[in-house]
Amino acid sequence: MHQLLPDELQVDRLDTLLAADERPAPPGRPWVMANMVTSVDGAIAVDGRSGGLGGAPDRAMFAAVRSLPDVVLVGAGTARTERYRRPAPGPAADERVARGQSPAPRLAVVSRRGELPDDQPFLEGAGPDPLLFHPAARTPAELPPGVEPRPVGTAEVDLAELLAALAADGARTVLCEGGPTLLGSLHHADLVDELFVTISPHLVGGPGGRMLTSAVEHLTDLTLHRLLVDGDVMLATYRRTGRT
Repeated sequence: MHQLLPDELQVDRLDTLLAADERPAPPGRPWVMANMVTSVDGAIAVDGRSGGLGGAPDRAMFAAVRSLPDVVLVGAGTARTERYRRPAPGPAADERVARGQSPAPRLAVVSRRGELPDDQPFLEGAGPDPLLFHPAARTPAELPPGVEPRPVGTAEVDLAELLAALAADGARTVLCEGGPTLLGSLHHADLVDELFVTISPHLVGGPGGRMLTSAVEHLTDLTLHRLLVDGDVMLATYRRTGRT
């Protein structure tokens, strides 16, 4: 893997390179990152899943970015579709511990309905139970064991309140892995600080959605923070202008 910007260099350990960046937590909440893969024409999935776009460079970026946060945040629909599991310690576990983090990030799932099928892989496994954020008006009556319910907001999940709760838990960095609705809501609320985008060398077409979706348009200026290439794949990092 080769970095073109901000300085040209050969990258041997992508996780070490990304971890060296400063990510100061804004007042009252953690620094929020997002990681998505897209085709050249903007598709985010093939046959409903993002895995069809990914290759070895995307997997490397996914693992490296996963090594950074205290919490991995994901929408319930994406967790079901992608068959999410609890994050496990990776090659950077020792470096995480040296930074004062747990060996692996904690999973947090966002559900507007406060419902959860009992066949989800993340309900079992090593590490702490995932957090389940849901609106207080939809307090779950029956949830399978293996999650910790957290009501935030009244009729809808209040993302600012969610992030404040994670900050109160001690989280300084949060990684959103989608889906497009959750990421769009974070964007609309001006809560995304850093975006990792893997551009897969494919054309997909079809009626698929965009990287993020929201009810109304919301323009945010971004600055290119880093650009890497691996074969025909581009891996770009953008930050909100003023936070580089």
